[in-house]
Amino acid sequence: MTVIDRVPAEVLADLTQKQVEVLDLLLQHKTTKQIARELEIAPNTVDARIAAVREKWGTLDRKATARVYSHLLETCEKPTCGFSPLETDLHNDQVFLRELPGSPFFAVADAQSFGHWPAWQGRPGVLEALDARFGKFGRLGAALVLAFLLMVTVVLSLAVAAGIEKLIRA
Repeated sequence: MTVIDRVPAEVLADLTQKQVEVLDLLLQHKTTKQIARELEIAPNTVDARIAAVREKWGTLDRKATARVYSHLLETCEKPTCGFSPLETDLHNDQVFLRELPGSPFFAVADAQSFGHWPAWQGRPGVLEALDARFGKFGRLGAALVLAFLLMVTVVLSLAVAAGIEKLIRA
């Protein structure tokens, strides 16, 4: 019976506390040396604990082990890497997830607080918004303005560098 066929809570219950400590740090993309320093154990011990979990689960490498562990935690609704799992009930936040108004003009009522960002999936990006508002020439104009601003920034940086060089030589 593989890890996938078992109940996630049972798979997590089979881990020792020491293995869980190592896997939690592995989820934070820490190296063996970093994990060993933090837990004050030898790097070989870290590798042995990861190897024991890999053997239990039949995973091929550290990344696969971390992926399986993360998936099991999310399935059991336990926090991963210090973050709590996402809320599945968004009914309270529907006000903040509303669609953009049909009018191209901005009103104060259209503003949203920084605390709640809308889901970006399916939303038009900046370039698509420029196309909708100004057409292809708006996109071209925006690209030209950005190129000009970049050029001005480079020229000003060179002027500042030249000024500093004169001060150093003086």
